[in-house]
Amino acid sequence: MRLALMDSRPPQVFRWPARRSVIDELRDVVRHRDLLLLLVQKDLKVKYKGTALGFFWSFLNPLLMMIVYTVVFSILVRFQVQRYPIFLLSGLLPWNAFALSLQAASVSLVANSNLVRRVHFPLEFLPLTSVLSGLVNLVFSFGILLVFALVFQQPLGLPLLMLPVLLLLQLVLTLGMCLCLSALLVYFRDIEYLIGVGLTAFFFLTPVIYPLSAVSTSRVGFFLRFNPMTWLITGYQSIWHDDAWPDPVSLGALAVSSIALLLFGRWVFRRLQGRFAEEV
Repeated sequence: MRLALMDSRPPQVFRWPARRSVIDELRDVVRHRDLLLLLVQKDLKVKYKGTALGFFWSFLNPLLMMIVYTVVFSILVRFQVQRYPIFLLSGLLPWNAFALSLQAASVSLVANSNLVRRVHFPLEFLPLTSVLSGLVNLVFSFGILLVFALVFQQPLGLPLLMLPVLLLLQLVLTLGMCLCLSALLVYFRDIEYLIGVGLTAFFFLTPVIYPLSAVSTSRVGFFLRFNPMTWLITGYQSIWHDDAWPDPVSLGALAVSSIALLLFGRWVFRRLQGRFAEEV
């Protein structure tokens, strides 16, 4: 009888200390790096499980979108951009990685409620897994961009050396937003539906399918210049389409805003983490 009563007890809920330094969190990442790698591998496998083409969908989706946008904006709207498919893909691929990471990471805590309640590990790993998975897809997708660059005889040179810097800044920027949204969504589930609408509006307020110069003289262009995603996307476009180094001022502003957003997201995550196990 005593043993039965003990077995019927609810599983232990783990809680992380409310105050932990950045150094402690970095140590956790290093200590649990094998777990993080395992989570990323699992996420990449599960995402396309049961589909006929599997991982190739990460290439086909941006290609199909590129065809649609190329027809619309090169033929119907008539944007005067040389090698428009290169311009489009250079912005569309990192945007897709950002949007998919944000959508997946925002629900990562709720979707993995059993892990949150019962397993003792850094909960930041759950949104981080989605972000890293998106960046892995992005790196492989650059292979398609390279093929198109060769087909369209797009000059490529030393500015390609800046790609790791942009990928790192995209990681920091996206992770900051994901930490904040994933923590808030545990308490306010409606955020999941608002993210889709917000990303649609954010997409058209970022120069992905049109050059920034096309709206630079309008009032909208003024606000676009203060959009961190504008700094990120135009950086990729400079490297792949213009064969030029990203603007150093925009790159510096992106670095500052990304770090600030990561610190804010970490602060929100830590403030709300105490009741994750009860709320999920």
